[in-house]
Amino acid sequence: MHSPPPVSIGLPVYNAERYLPLAIESHLSQSFGDFELIISDNGSTDGTREICREYAAKDRRIRYFREEQNRGLSWNHARVFELSRSELFRWSAADDIPSPGLLAELVEILRNDPSIVLCVPHTKNIDDDGAVIGELPRTLDLQMDDAFERARAVLTRGYQMVFHQGLIRREALLATSRRWNYFGWDFILLFELALQGKIAMTRDAHLLRRLHRQQASRVQRDAQKGVRHIEPTFGARFVMPHWRWATERLRAALAAPLPVSQRMRIGLLVLRHAWWARTALAADVRASLRLLFGRSSELPL
Repeated sequence: MHSPPPVSIGLPVYNAERYLPLAIESHLSQSFGDFELIISDNGSTDGTREICREYAAKDRRIRYFREEQNRGLSWNHARVFELSRSELFRWSAADDIPSPGLLAELVEILRNDPSIVLCVPHTKNIDDDGAVIGELPRTLDLQMDDAFERARAVLTRGYQMVFHQGLIRREALLATSRRWNYFGWDFILLFELALQGKIAMTRDAHLLRRLHRQQASRVQRDAQKGVRHIEPTFGARFVMPHWRWATERLRAALAAPLPVSQRMRIGLLVLRHAWWARTALAADVRASLRLLFGRSSELPL
């Protein structure tokens, strides 16, 4: 019945009891406090439910939802966005730590420049115990006016996938395909957002990204672990992610809200990039055949 806050934070969780309290506390201590924190519990079997209920009872900004069965990481990421109500949205992770000033700077940057559709936090990597082990290069600061140059930067620069923990305009997310149900969908989402507008970065290191043995990105190469942790409905028998990424990028380029000439130019860029990645495309076919005939359990990622 109340007006939504300006920011929604989606926190998909599954068996996250070890780091979850710190993650929730780091959100509740933000200097910009006008937000909703949407926690979607994907059938956790540890103490996650009790932790979430305890915090939700203490702070009305927390909206807690629980699914009785694990429906997969991809489903849960889509779920928190579906439950959100605000004009600005960000995903969060139960094992990462945003600094107290993260939201304030993200909101300020987006409010000051309507051409920016996404603001990415400057990020440092930490280990299981919270010690800093590295700092990410600022390769996603893409404030070029030309969509072609932004698309080329996304395809050619190296970066870790932390952009979704930035702040994204809701209208920009709604304008994407929102097919977030396959391995590597976040690569395509970043490409789609770059076609819509500029991508900026915060000035300071406002996100501590935890790298540990049980995080999803470290288990999805194995088919059986991928089924269990990433996408329980996934058959893991014939998977060609690089082919999927190439076709999704081509679709995004041709459907972008750009002049026809620019869409064609970006489409040709995507095709050239696919040619440059032909070794990976061929490896997809070989790995999928090994999966199909039971010769390997490793996904071609």
